[in-house]
Amino acid sequence: MKIAILGAGAMGSLYATYLSSIHEVTLLDSYKPQVDAINTNGLTKVEKDNTESNYTIKASISGTDIGIQDLLIVFVKSINTFDAVKENQTIIGPKTIVMTLQNGAGNNHDIANFVKKEHIIVGTSSHNSVSLGLGKFFHSGCGPTNIGPDFPCDESQKAVKIIAQAMCQCNLTVNIINNIQKVLWGKLFVNCGVNALSAIMQCNLGKIHSNPYLWEICTKVVHECVLVAKADGTCFNQAEALETVQHVCISDAAGYASMYQDRQHKRRTEIDKINGVVANLGQTYCIDTPYNEMLVDQIHALEQSYLLS
Repeated sequence: MKIAILGAGAMGSLYATYLSSIHEVTLLDSYKPQVDAINTNGLTKVEKDNTESNYTIKASISGTDIGIQDLLIVFVKSINTFDAVKENQTIIGPKTIVMTLQNGAGNNHDIANFVKKEHIIVGTSSHNSVSLGLGKFFHSGCGPTNIGPDFPCDESQKAVKIIAQAMCQCNLTVNIINNIQKVLWGKLFVNCGVNALSAIMQCNLGKIHSNPYLWEICTKVVHECVLVAKADGTCFNQAEALETVQHVCISDAAGYASMYQDRQHKRRTEIDKINGVVANLGQTYCIDTPYNEMLVDQIHALEQSYLLS
């Protein structure tokens, strides 16, 4: 299978190392130093036990020279989804499947501008990966990849099964989920609860749970998320939602959220597609979300401090 991965950051690189064991994989990224490093030295993956593996994988700034792909996996920041897919739409043919495993909400709507909805797969990854510099990353957490059709129908269900099989062949654990929206909300709870706090406090996920004051903030953020999700049509048990976030903090205690990495590298974050989505939906449904709004404001203040300096 010909697979292009849009976004050669820590997560895109991680999936490239898995999928390249069987499939023809190309990493696409607009950051030339990363592309050059991958093409020159390969991708280096560091596991929790400090073992290192190197992979030879093709990388390119654009997809203009790789032809139509069977599968496009989108891993760019959610704020860049529309532009990134638009710039690489030449690799999307009438049978190409596009799958998003990104953080944030609304990526499927951006992708739908370039591919029919029956060919869009949405999902979540329980893996965690942290950049260690150009062409190198730390695989800090493992878990299943949960996927499902964005628009359930016979055609999309068939596509999901084909992609799941292709991924399972590469030692990835894949679950096909019928009610994928509930899974997506669950992932949003985790991101809302830990991403901004990790960036603001410059701490790993374990510290969010072990620090009682941080955990109290996280608890209140998740509570607001559950209320908004219910108003939007997806119901969760409050305790179970918080347990999911707690599990991530404990199982991936040494990991750092992507927003933390954005702050370290002075990049724009995905806050508007994470806590910002909850805050905006809260306004739509007349639900107060003061803790999510607070995190949005604090992250924007941080961005201003380094993006305009």
